Amino acid sequence: MAQTTILVMALLGLSYSCQEIRVISQDGGVVVGRSMEFNIPLESYLVSEPADTVHQIPLPPNCQGDPIAFSNKFKTITNWNSVIGKWSEAVADGINEAGVSVSLLWFKDNAEYQDPAEISGDACNNAIPHTKIATYILAKYETVSQVKEDLDSGEFPVIWAGTDFGIVPPLHYNIMDRTGAGLVLEHTKEEGMKWYDNTVGVLTNSPPYNWHMTNLRNYPHFQKNEKDREGFKYTTLGNTYTLSPQWTGAGLSGLPGGYTSPSRFVKAATLLSLAPKPATTDDAVVQMFHHMNAADIPQGVIEAGPENLSSYTHWIMVKDLSRGCVCYRGYLDLSVKRICLSNSPDVRSAVKIEGKFEDGFRDTTEEFKQMDSNALGKNAEL
Repeated sequence: MAQTTILVMALLGLSYSCQEIRVISQDGGVVVGRSMEFNIPLESYLVSEPADTVHQIPLPPNCQGDPIAFSNKFKTITNWNSVIGKWSEAVADGINEAGVSVSLLWFKDNAEYQDPAEISGDACNNAIPHTKIATYILAKYETVSQVKEDLDSGEFPVIWAGTDFGIVPPLHYNIMDRTGAGLVLEHTKEEGMKWYDNTVGVLTNSPPYNWHMTNLRNYPHFQKNEKDREGFKYTTLGNTYTLSPQWTGAGLSGLPGGYTSPSRFVKAATLLSLAPKPATTDDAVVQMFHHMNAADIPQGVIEAGPENLSSYTHWIMVKDLSRGCVCYRGYLDLSVKRICLSNSPDVRSAVKIEGKFEDGFRDTTEEFKQMDSNALGKNAEL
């Protein structure tokens, strides 16, 4: 009982600093990276489900009949999280074999969903809780364009406020596909359900996506070099002085580096815009891990909630939508691992994301080779 109380209090004061970034390589590969920051202990897994897996959705209270059921059209890999021995109601992230990715990111103080008690009649046949949006999209859709068509036409399900661990978790959603198209889906108090093309390829947390995009207008000056930057100039007693930039990286002076959602959005969007386009999909995967590392939060740096629990980066996931693979690493085990839909099991199966500290390192002592004692200044040969 005490654990449950602490959990609910932690969720109410939750620090949730997740971010997601998209990179497109020159060979057409689409790679999406996502981090999971949380201030409560998580047991995180990647779960493979075959096509035709059936999902049942509870009905709102004023609806009669059997629960809504739908089946996966595609094989999927999704992220499940257990808290104090209980599975979360929401799949937090995942991909399907059509190349669609869906991520849930915290949307505190902005999210508001329809009261389930308001749903009745014909609406009962096409209504799902917001905690099941990722599961539904990954089961049904092949492209972002299809999602947009159903949103525009009203065919997309009515979304009602679901609960998870005794609260209605505030969430918004980033949807990507292997063409590089992106869509942000939000439910806000002021505007109801809204969706935006994610043209910048970044999403963090609150405020809404359109606020973040407007905020980017405050940061037009960043550049990757010191070209045409004369430095600090001033005149005194008739003499003009110039203090030229003295450090590499001066073109990024003033770049937000904090862990707030607006700071992380600006930093991620800036680094993404300045980074060279990777030549290959493999290069995009490598670049993505470096993008994600730029916002990595060590344990103990941030505390949040009434219990002052530490919020840190539990794991990083890099989704290769073009090849249907998920690369990932934990907090203790820093080695990168990969699973792919092409050879994942044909029954629901799970692998734990976190490993042991010693699993994250490879001892290379035995790889030492003797060198010439006078090697310095000569051809670099071993």
